[in-house]
Amino acid sequence: MIIPAVVLVSLSWMSLCYYPTFAAGSSCRESEREALSRVMADLQDPSGRLSPRAAGSNGDCCKWPGVVCDNVTGHVTELHLDCPQCSEDSTFKSKVSPSLLKLKHLSYLDMSGNNFQGTPIPGFIGSMSSLNSLFLDESGFGGFIPHQLGNLSNLQQLGLRAAAGDGVGDAPYADSLRWLSGLPSLEYLDLSYVNLSNASDWLNMINTLPSLTELYLSNCRISHNPPIARVNLSSLSTLDLFRNQFGPTSFPSWVSQLKSLTSLDLAGNNLQGAIPGELQNLTSLVHLTLSSNKFNGPLPDWLFSFRHLEYLDISANKLEGRVPNSIGNLTSLVTLDLSFNRGLRFEGGIPASFKSLCHLSVLYLSGTRLNQSVSELLEILGECPSTSLKRMSLSECQLFGQLSDEIRKFKRLSRLSLQINSISGPIPMSFGELKSLTYVTLARNQINGTIPTSFGELSELTWVDISLNSMGGVISPEIHFAKLTKLACFFASGNRMTLESRPDWIAPKMLEILHLNSWYLGPAFPKWLQGFQYLKSLDLSDSGISEPIPDWFWSTHSQFYYLNMSRNQIPGRVPKFISVSYFDSLFDFSWNRLEGPLPVISSNFTALDLSSNLFTGNLLKFLCFNPTQARDTQFLNLQDNFLSGEIPDCWRSWQNLRVLRLGSNNLKGKIPRSIGSLTSLVSLRLQNNSLANEIPSSVSNCTSLVSIDLADNRLEGMLPEWMGKTLSSLRIINFRGNKLHGNIPEELCRLQLLQILDLSHNSLSGELPECISNFSAMANSSKSDAEGVIYLFFGGAKSFVEYQFLVTQGQVKGYSTILNYVRSLDLSWNKLSGKFPKQMTKLMALQYLNMSHNLLSGEIPGDIAAMGSLESLDLSGNRISGKIPPGLASLTFLNHLNLSHNNLSGRIPSSTQLHSFDPSSFIANKGLCGPPLNVSCNTSYIFSVPDSGEDGLVWFSGSIYAGFVVGFWGIVGSIIFSRPWRELYFGFLEDMEFKLWTWLKKL
Repeated sequence: MIIPAVVLVSLSWMSLCYYPTFAAGSSCRESEREALSRVMADLQDPSGRLSPRAAGSNGDCCKWPGVVCDNVTGHVTELHLDCPQCSEDSTFKSKVSPSLLKLKHLSYLDMSGNNFQGTPIPGFIGSMSSLNSLFLDESGFGGFIPHQLGNLSNLQQLGLRAAAGDGVGDAPYADSLRWLSGLPSLEYLDLSYVNLSNASDWLNMINTLPSLTELYLSNCRISHNPPIARVNLSSLSTLDLFRNQFGPTSFPSWVSQLKSLTSLDLAGNNLQGAIPGELQNLTSLVHLTLSSNKFNGPLPDWLFSFRHLEYLDISANKLEGRVPNSIGNLTSLVTLDLSFNRGLRFEGGIPASFKSLCHLSVLYLSGTRLNQSVSELLEILGECPSTSLKRMSLSECQLFGQLSDEIRKFKRLSRLSLQINSISGPIPMSFGELKSLTYVTLARNQINGTIPTSFGELSELTWVDISLNSMGGVISPEIHFAKLTKLACFFASGNRMTLESRPDWIAPKMLEILHLNSWYLGPAFPKWLQGFQYLKSLDLSDSGISEPIPDWFWSTHSQFYYLNMSRNQIPGRVPKFISVSYFDSLFDFSWNRLEGPLPVISSNFTALDLSSNLFTGNLLKFLCFNPTQARDTQFLNLQDNFLSGEIPDCWRSWQNLRVLRLGSNNLKGKIPRSIGSLTSLVSLRLQNNSLANEIPSSVSNCTSLVSIDLADNRLEGMLPEWMGKTLSSLRIINFRGNKLHGNIPEELCRLQLLQILDLSHNSLSGELPECISNFSAMANSSKSDAEGVIYLFFGGAKSFVEYQFLVTQGQVKGYSTILNYVRSLDLSWNKLSGKFPKQMTKLMALQYLNMSHNLLSGEIPGDIAAMGSLESLDLSGNRISGKIPPGLASLTFLNHLNLSHNNLSGRIPSSTQLHSFDPSSFIANKGLCGPPLNVSCNTSYIFSVPDSGEDGLVWFSGSIYAGFVVGFWGIVGSIIFSRPWRELYFGFLEDMEFKLWTWLKKL
């Protein structure tokens, strides 16, 4: 955004909130002193920064802070009551006194940066006819802008900029700018953040200001762009229309007639199409910003003829094509930003003409396609005799190769971003020569080696990110961090380095963020953490720590908003009470050996993960402590512990929860009804406990649910109909391994977003509903249907990803990052009957289908070939008959098939696909023949009873009876009359009984 030049001029009169006494040759007038006293009294200046005592003079108001008087007459001519960087406690919080009208000679009034708490701008200001400069910027005024301001005919400068944080209802607004026509001398106008959405005359009225040189209308919600016959703004040099709502077809063409323009900002206006050719008429441009629009097509050739251009920002558009060599013609460029135009490419890297850009101070090319060796790039950019680059951002540019010693040429570089490339090799020692460097990120590359010792010489560094590389080696902080006294943020997670420090090492005291995930720091708990006074975010996960957390660390835990100690082997207990000082705090102690009862936590935790530990006891005190106090917690993970007892019925104070995981514990009893008060819940996991009774109907209130997992409990009753009626966002349902019975309700078919349904190992019966084809997400594999499955929770520096364990291909598999793309239906081990539903074949995106061990009959539909995404199909253990349809052989992704134990017959279709399966996939089908079965289709393989009349039937029945008698007494007789056989048999039974008892004990 363009910085108003007049603000810089204003700041030269003072130093923030300290106002010196302006020279005056004469004392102020008594009447004006009284008026000023009333003005100051109504302002209620709590800090006393404008009181007469601040200047050491009570009588002469010309010596009061912020007051300027005429040297000859003593009249007050200027009031500097602005305070752009004052704290909230020292800003004015009252009204503007009408006593200002007594200051008849006042020409300059500045009340910017204060807080008038949404009160309207006083209309009486329009009567202060001597004013030529009025600044009320970011002063907390709201409401309607008074038309009386149009009476200030001598006004040359007017600043009414609202604060960026003002809400729609708080920001000042105008329904017309007709009053501007009364200000013919106006040279400077700033209405940024003023709501002009209803001021349809905005352009015509501004066009009546022939002396206007600077115009700032950013964030004014302007959507209409009325035509004007003749542009009357020949003096306009600065135009800021940043972030309005012109739309794709409303480019303000009148801009091209402003031949005196030196600065133009059209960023954030949703403009589309090619960069308008009309802009080539603005040959005096020094500053051009077109970022954050939707411009497409190539960079226009005329753009590179603007030899006066110093600032060019076309970032965050949809530009594409080649960046031409003629970019080197812009020899005056100081700032160049082409970043995040994904289609822009530099064929063969940045052209050699970049050597001509010797004034370049800021270069942002992130998100463009350089496809160049980083050493070659540095060589080109370093060609200028005195490299002036101070900021360089080349993230996601397809850079490769190694950082070379060319880096030492960039002595003035303060910010360097090379993240998300393919840069390899070590960081060179010459990196330590960049003494001006304050910010560097090399994250997500392939950098190896270790941190060079010269790194410790970069005394200006405040931010370092080298995370997710392949770095290793031993780090001695006494050397590597020797002079990093200003370091505030150090991100180095995802490397395998070892930190070895001396006991007397003094850590950088200014450090606020330290992330060392995957470093080796153990086995002892790091004592050097005691040296960090301001640390607020700490990640030591997966760092080999196996000692208990010491008391001194727990005494400082409240200072953290992010603390991650997960995936270590930390034993011991946690304090009885854990509190945090910050909202949006996240603690993760998962995958350790912490034990004992759960701690009580403060209500302002946003996320807490204590999963995969050894915690015992019940949930009562943890959940129900101070039950009337609303909690901010959004993520709670206590699964995979040894928690017992019932789930308490006190969830009403946890209504901000979005993710709740209590699975894999020893919880029993029923699911409490108050779970239904968690209306923001997205993911609910209570699996692998001993929960009983029915699923409470109150869960129907959790209308935001995307995933629900109640598998492997003892839940009873029928599958709830209300799930299909109210939980329309459901994408994952896992009720596997319960005692549910009855039919699958048709209402379930309303869940069009459902992509994973597991109802296996229950007692469901009846026929499958014909509406099963309504599961649209299983029929359509478009990514848009699955965007909500992975739930990312951003807290501190961690993302939580939804996951699900599925039984596919006879194995338990976990899915997380690719869960969006998984489609699975498992109804196995129930009592479902009827014919195999033909509607099933409409689920063309389904990957895993398991209908095994039911009572299904009929034939496999011939159009099963339409299910082209199938990877696993299990129909075993049913009563399916008929032939295997040839279309089954066309399922090219199928890698698991089980049709065994049915009544299938005929030849197995000839195909490499089907013949590659194990014969066990087809066994126990009496009429089935052909490969891979070792049964020839030309051989009679079915045992048949000879048609010999009644005698044959008697003979056949007698043979069966005789065979049974011989077989029975052959086994039972041996057990009764043979002691060795008897001891062997009962020993076998005892052994099986012991194994079964041991297995049950573990449950």
